[in-house]
Amino acid sequence: MVNAPIHDLLIRLKNAYMARKKTVEWVQYSKFKIQVLELLKRFRFVDSFDVVGEDAKRTISIKLHVTWNIVEDVPVVKMFSKPSRRWYIWWQDIRPVAWGRGIGILSTSQWLMASHEAKKKKIWGELIAEIY
Repeated sequence: MVNAPIHDLLIRLKNAYMARKKTVEWVQYSKFKIQVLELLKRFRFVDSFDVVGEDAKRTISIKLHVTWNIVEDVPVVKMFSKPSRRWYIWWQDIRPVAWGRGIGILSTSQWLMASHEAKKKKIWGELIAEIY
């Protein structure tokens, strides 16, 4: 049992990039993880993903980008919210992640979005993690 499934997903992706894997298999399915993966796909942190199986036995298979330079291609993941301590951020306090090279994953009233999008829409929410 994993207490923080989104953190588990992000760390699995980072470890797979560090090991120069091409795919991440057997990630337990949830709608929230799918939304995080769609956000990561849109900002080119993952190549693609597929839902495998049916009903209660669904898993996610994630295809990663090819890494040429391990120093520059491996994403850095900083976790903020935890199950024991939620990290809420007001829209005025949102800062660029890694000088605009990364994204902050923000859970808002309008579902998940990147931190710079939330700042444009003037929406606050729970800062889950930053990836750059």
